[in-house]
This record gives sequence, structure tokens and C-alpha cells, in this order.
Amino acid sequence: MLYRPTLRRLFRIAVLLLPLLAQAQARDASVDELEDLLAVPVYAASRFSQKAADAPAAVTVLTAGDIRTFGWRTLAEILNAVRGVHVRNDQAYDYIGVRGLSRPGDYSSRVLLLIDGVRANENMYDSAMAGREFPLDVGLIERVEFVAGPGSALYGSNAVFGVVNVVTRSAANLRGDQLTVTAATDGAKLFGTSSREFGGSSLLLSATSEHRPGEDRYYAAYDTPASNGGIAAGLDAEDDAKLYARYTAPDWTVSALASKRTKQVPNAAYGAVFNDPSTRWRDTFAMLDGTWQHDFGARGAWVAHVGFGGYDYDERARYVPDALLKTYRDEGRWWLADVRGTWQLGASHRLVAGAEYQRDLHQRTRSWTLEPEKAATLDVDRTGHRVGLFANDEWTVWSGLRLGLGARADQASGRDWRLTPKGSLVWAPREDLSVKLLAGQAYRDPNVYETRPGIAGSTIDPHLHREQVQSRELAVDWHAADALRLSGSLFHTHIDGLIEQVEDEDTGLLVYRNLGSGKAGGVELEAEWVDPRGWRVRGSWTAQQLRLSDGRVVSNAPQHLSKLHASTPLPWGPARLGLEVLGTSWSRTLTGRRLPGTVVANATLQYDPAGQPWSLLFSVYNLGDVPVLDAGGPEHASDVLARSGRSASLGVVVRF
Repeated sequence: MLYRPTLRRLFRIAVLLLPLLAQAQARDASVDELEDLLAVPVYAASRFSQKAADAPAAVTVLTAGDIRTFGWRTLAEILNAVRGVHVRNDQAYDYIGVRGLSRPGDYSSRVLLLIDGVRANENMYDSAMAGREFPLDVGLIERVEFVAGPGSALYGSNAVFGVVNVVTRSAANLRGDQLTVTAATDGAKLFGTSSREFGGSSLLLSATSEHRPGEDRYYAAYDTPASNGGIAAGLDAEDDAKLYARYTAPDWTVSALASKRTKQVPNAAYGAVFNDPSTRWRDTFAMLDGTWQHDFGARGAWVAHVGFGGYDYDERARYVPDALLKTYRDEGRWWLADVRGTWQLGASHRLVAGAEYQRDLHQRTRSWTLEPEKAATLDVDRTGHRVGLFANDEWTVWSGLRLGLGARADQASGRDWRLTPKGSLVWAPREDLSVKLLAGQAYRDPNVYETRPGIAGSTIDPHLHREQVQSRELAVDWHAADALRLSGSLFHTHIDGLIEQVEDEDTGLLVYRNLGSGKAGGVELEAEWVDPRGWRVRGSWTAQQLRLSDGRVVSNAPQHLSKLHASTPLPWGPARLGLEVLGTSWSRTLTGRRLPGTVVANATLQYDPAGQPWSLLFSVYNLGDVPVLDAGGPEHASDVLARSGRSASLGVVVRF
């Protein structure tokens, strides 16, 4: 197997790291650090804060410290560190795959994205944006919670394979003014924050600007003299800008964010003219939210929220065969509101219940030709709504055994009501051990992009129906020693009505169809060790398999994932080294071509002198300059797409 050398390389890197770790002389951590890590609160699993070990789900939490230690630049890189998660890149976007499930044509719509507990999937593609189009800078993230498995019983549509909750940092831990300047071999970035506290209130402001110049990319599918020998010359540039503001007062929080990302797409997707510099895609996203929360102490709490959102996607390109400049635009606008209560019914009984409503004010798709004169070719506009009622009840049956039951009823425009149940049994025979038996269902309604009429006579399936998922999982979390945590999961998922992008036989255009069913299953193992000398190691291994009922080749579904994250203080001053090693087994493309397994290592060095207003962060990504290949989608002529090679960056943080 090609993956065996991959595993051997991963093991060798770990062995080489150990002597360096053993040389560390600093004593800036203790085993209490592991206790602190295990005590980090988790919200997304139950819609109230609790310890990860108590949550009725398999939960991974990554903190701001992890983000800095390993030099993660995007939400996609953070999630790629989670066990059982893999990320595909098609040179335009990053797509989140969970436990082997990431189908072509899916814009991460099977993962629900929350920002501070508020739904952030836009209303055109229902996408969970994770690359540089994600609207928050990673420097604003306090922690990322990833809850694996179905979450529709709490959140409704899109919470199929997992729920991501991004918790933002407060003005208190970003006190004052701060500027980060990053220079990299593949671009440059400015990130600044300003925070103030006055009385019981606080204000946080942030701005980000980033530019990445284009580079040459080669595509064998276009290797002809008429297509520049298959080289897209300098057509991979990217620019993004982000703004964020949050005002916090007792019981109240108001936040606003806006982002714009422009990407040149070099791979001639959807039949674009190859090596044409006019091809560019732009994503613009904005949200305004207000939240009221009041805690009644031991009796519980009430939370009410209202928010407004907007998403625009603009595409400009020349397409074969006429090569005329064309523009395509999606515009989504919505508002949403929810209210929920948490009741503590005695010492052993907690109930959460609430209601949500989303009104899609505007879901418009337009396209027009700009040459020889402007002429409209498509104009489709829709409105719609989603409404959901949910309740989740957890109580202690007897000492050490907690039973959880929950259900949610949802209805969307043009669709029947859907009842989604879930159940959990959490057994903690000792304080350091929890065993979780989890069962649940989830669903995803087809989104506007999948169901609206397309361009130039393409058709839709009027019978396109929602995907449905049933899942079973056994999870164990064991604090085996003062400095050691072990965890693992056995999972099985059945998917019915899988929605996939295929080529229409009559028109030759890409459309969406319900194509049968599938089954996924596997095992996840993870260990984390915190040494008294200040170094930490976390490693995970996942074995997973996806099978489709009709026997089709499963693309973009690696059967094994191995991940190692280690960090240590260094003996020469206030410095810390972080090493990330990501191993991925072979996978297949849409045509069945086998892509080799890879091992990619990234390293980050922090230098943070005490008492100084500045610090340094130096990172090298893909240390071995390993070729990393991703499966192309049905919109690409190239079956295989290559990622960029080794890069480096140096960041300087200045605090005022």
C-alpha cells in the first residue's frame, strides 16, 4: 500500500522530534495545563456551556493558543487539524470533508458554521466558508469547537456531518491596540485590532487586508501550443479584506462584520477560456447581530437574538465557445431571529428549548453578456423561509449515568415539516472516564443553487428532495493519567437521497440529482500528553470508508488520516516551536485515478519576550516541498489539481 511509506515517514518525523523536545529546559507549564484544556467550555454540542467530556457528542476544541502555536492562517487549516476532518482545495475554495464524506459539487453545505452560536451559512449555496473568504480573521478567534456527527436535532438543515462553532475573542484579552504585519513568500498581510473597556461595557474593532500575487500553474489537460503549453501564467492571485466590530454591555452584545475576497481562478472551471486573466470570482459577506442574554443563576437563562445577513458572489470570465466576456452574480439577503431558554430542573435535570425563524428576503441569480453589448441571459429571484422548534433534555438517571433526548421540528418554503430526533447515554463510572453512546438523524434541504433554473436552457429536477442521514456512534474519553488523555470513537452513518452534481444527458450542463444512498463507517483514536517541562503532543489516527449503493467510484475519500501536533519551549529564551505533521492516505479522483498518499509537515517558531511590546512569529509550510494533489470536480477539465509547494512567512506583532 502506498500509505505504508506515508505512515513510516510520519513515525520518523515524530522520532526526530523527540530529542529536541527532551532538550527543553523551560518549566513554563505543568500537568495542570491538561486540566485547563479539558475544562474549556463547549457550547455547540447542547446549546449551553459544558465540559467537552460531559457533552453528548464527540467534540474537539482548538484554542487561540493552538492557532498561534501552529501558525494556522485560515479556518480551513484549523479544521484540518481536527481528527477525522480532511480539506480539499480546488484553487478557488477549501471544502470541508468529515469522516470520508465530501462529495463533488458540494460547497461544504453539509457542515453547519456558527459564529458565536449564530448561523453563518449563507442562503444561496448554504456554504460553510472556511478559506480566506471566511469573514473573520483567525486572530479574532478564541476557540473553535467541532462537534462531529448529526446536529439537525438542535440546528436544523445543513448540520449533517458536523457543527463548527467559532467563538470570538473579547476586548478583555485583546486589550489596547495591536498591529500584526506579515510578510510571506506568497503574499503580505496587515491585521489590526483596537479594544476598549469602560465600566461594564467594551468595544472591539478590527481590520484585515491581505494580498497574494499570482503564480504560474501547469495543467496537462491544456498542454497545447494554442494554450501556452498548459501554463496559466500568474493567474492565481487573491485579495481579501475584513472588518469587525463588537460592542458588549451587561446582558447585551451587538456585532457586525463584513468581508470581501477576490480570487483569480487559473484552472478554467466551467469551460472558461484557459489562461485568460479576466477570470475572477468574488465573495462578499456581511452580518449584523444583536443578542440579549440573561442568567438567572441556578434556575437557568434566557437568550434572544436577531440578525441580518448578506452574501454576494460575482463571477467574470470568458467561456468557450464564443469567448465573450460574461458576468454571473448571486445576491442573498436574509434576517433571522431565535429565542431559547435553559432551565435547571433540580440538581440532575437540564432542559433547553427554543424557536428559530429565518426569512430569505432575496435570493437572486443574474447573468449577462458584456460583449459586444450588455445583454441579460438569466434573472431568477426567490424568497423563502425556515422555521424550527427544538427541545433537548438531559438528566441524570442515577449516579454517573446521564440520558439525553432531543428533537426538532422544521419547515422550509415548499417543503413538509420534518421531525429530527436524537438520543445519548453518557456513562461516567469515574471522574476521569466517560463513555458515550450516541444516536441521531440529520437532513439537508436542497439549496437555491441546486434547484433554480440554470443558464442556457439547463434543467432542474422538480423532484429533488432532501438528504437524510442516520448515525450511530460509541465514543470514549479517558483522562488516563495526570498528563495523558486518550479518546476514541466508532461511528457508522447511513445517507439516503445523496445530492450530487452530474452532467445532464440532454444539455451537457452540470445539474444536481438525488443519486442513491451510501454508508460510511470507521474508527478514530486520539491521544494528548502535556509534559511538566512545557511540551505538548497530540496525535490522532482515523480509518474510514465510504461506499455508495450503486457501486460508483468514491472520489476525495481518503481511507486513513494521521495527525501529529507537538510543541515545546526552546532553551534559548522566550521561544516556542510548534510542529504539525498531516498524513493522508491515497484517494481517488472522479475518473477513478488513484492519488498517492502524502505527509506534509509545517513548523512555527514563536518569540515572545516578556515585558516587550512586540513579538515574532515565523512559519514554514510544507517543509519537505511535498507535491499535494487534490481531485478535480465535475466543473474542471483537469482530473487532478496541484496545491502550491513550500512557503514561509514572518509576522511581527506590535502592541501599543
